[in-house]
Amino acid sequence: MMHFLLRFVILAAAIWIISFVIPGVKLKNFKAALVVGGVYSLLNWVLFKLLFIITFPLQILTLGVFGLIMNVVLLRITDDLLDDFELSGWVASILAALGISLVNMLLTALII
Repeated sequence: MMHFLLRFVILAAAIWIISFVIPGVKLKNFKAALVVGGVYSLLNWVLFKLLFIITFPLQILTLGVFGLIMNVVLLRITDDLLDDFELSGWVASILAALGISLVNMLLTALII
């Protein structure tokens, strides 16, 4: 349980950091980053595996790059569901998905 909570806080911190680095990503406060992290994690947990199975041939053809597109779509859905989180366009969404993945990976490697 502690491991799950730590990863959740790391994801929220990654989202919070990205909101300062990428101009098209706006968060109201850190509490909003926690909510975005929760919703994004839930969507990722529920939909990503299903989407991955459905789009498996595209995953192979694009050498996994299509996984980034799926993360962008899940991030956009999170944006649509929440008022305290705003993505200004597709470029900001792509950069945010890349940034969140990289910062999440870095923070996880440093902390866990």
